[in-house]
Parts: sequence; structure tokens; C-alpha cells
Amino acid sequence: MPHARINGARIWYQETGEGEAVVQIHGAGFGHFNFATATPVLSRTFRCVDFDMRGYGQSERPFQHYDMEVWADDVAGLMDHLGLASAHIHGTSMGGMVAQQFAAKYPGRTHRLVINCSAAKLDYAGILTFRGWIDIAERYGVGSRTLAELIAIQALSRRYLDSAQGRQAVDMIQEILGNSNRVDVFKLACQAMIEMDLRPLLPKITAPTLVIGGDEDFMTPWQQADSGAGQDYLAQHIPGAKKHVIKGSSHSTLFDGTEENCRVVEAFLKGTL
Repeated sequence: MPHARINGARIWYQETGEGEAVVQIHGAGFGHFNFATATPVLSRTFRCVDFDMRGYGQSERPFQHYDMEVWADDVAGLMDHLGLASAHIHGTSMGGMVAQQFAAKYPGRTHRLVINCSAAKLDYAGILTFRGWIDIAERYGVGSRTLAELIAIQALSRRYLDSAQGRQAVDMIQEILGNSNRVDVFKLACQAMIEMDLRPLLPKITAPTLVIGGDEDFMTPWQQADSGAGQDYLAQHIPGAKKHVIKGSSHSTLFDGTEENCRVVEAFLKGTL
């Protein structure tokens, strides 16, 4: 599979489909597997660019400073490598945070923006969530069953987890976490989310934007406490943003709300929503 040298790091990527480019930015811990359900659908219409961010999966995993701007600059570098002056940007969870940073810093390169189950700032409950991830990773390892089960509870709806598909998802989460991460970088990414505050960037986003997520999202809820800025805040503070709530879905709408998620995202990127 192809690699590119981006800002001093080797970045793995793959392209699927033809049409307007959609660069898909994954969440913390999961690498490009976050879009395993979406890419087969969206690539029927679009040129989907999936990649492992610096620090994950098949990309280089340097021990360095990490924040949303580091990863956003890598997106710009990957687009340069692929000859893309602009593209649709589709980010989920932490990838949605990187997508906010990218769209604010590179407005001319952002055609349409999809922010899936994300936030601009974590409230204290959100901070505790990722502190817990750090503690478990330090004690038991990133590929531990304990961490996989905790993330499954936090990211997937109870209905989905109770199905045979949901129970298999816990095994998949454990495998992906173990194969796509190293403990020190995983901890740095969690810390980057704990420390981030993207609220000042939101008025700088000029691209048509869709904020989409599940109504049962525990990890990055629509409404956070006063110290945070959740999905409702994004929809209210990004100029002209559209909002779509998937009922019965949790943080990982790409898995427990796949059909509706992909249908709405596809319509938005086509400009028909």
C-alpha cells in the first residue's frame, strides 16, 4: 500500500472510488478502520482518501508533541502529495477535532466539512473519560480487554452492543487498539484532547458544514456542561452549519447507525441536503 513522506513522517494512505475527493480523518486509537463501514458506501460516488494519522496504524509513530494542528498540517501535506487543491473533509471523534482545525486554518482547501460525533472543547466529564483511557493504557496496555470493553460501552449504543454484531465489535476494537497504537503516543493523543480549545477557530470556518452524531453519545454529547463545547455548540457557532441527530445511536454512528449516517453524509456532500 502507498506511503507518503509528510512533514518528516511516513504516512500510509489508500484511495477508493472516483469523483470529488473526500479526505477521512479517523478518531483516537482506531486508525483508518474508523471508516470501514463508510468507505464502501461513499466510494460509490466519491474518491475516498483514508489514511492513518501520524502516530497510528501503518504510519510512522514518532514520540513528539501532538495537537490538532500537527495532524491538520499533515492532512494538508497529504493533499499536496495527492495533487488535491481542495477536498471534502470528513472527520469523526478526534478526527472531527482535527477537521475543525483544518477547516479554520485552510478554508480555501475545504470544500465541504463533516464533523461526526466530536467537540470543540471537553467539559470535566470528558476530561475524566480520557484520563481513564490513559490510566488503563499505562497499567494494562492499549490492546487490553479492559480498555476495549470500556471504549465499547462509551462508544456504542446499548442496543447495538446487545446484538451479536455488537459483541463481535468488542473483539474488533481490542484487535484494532492493539495493532494501531503504541502506549506513549496513545497517551499524548488523549492529552491533546484534554488540553484543546477549538472554540476561537469556529467563526473562521467558511465551508458548508454538517454536524452529525447520535442522540445517545456519551463521549462527546450534543450538550456538554458549561466548561465544554459539544456538538450543539459546534452547530450554533460554525456559520451556517447544519445539524443532524441519529436517534438510537451513540458515539460511533459509523457503526451503530451506519445506514442513516452514510445516507445523510452522502446527501450533504452532494449538496442535496
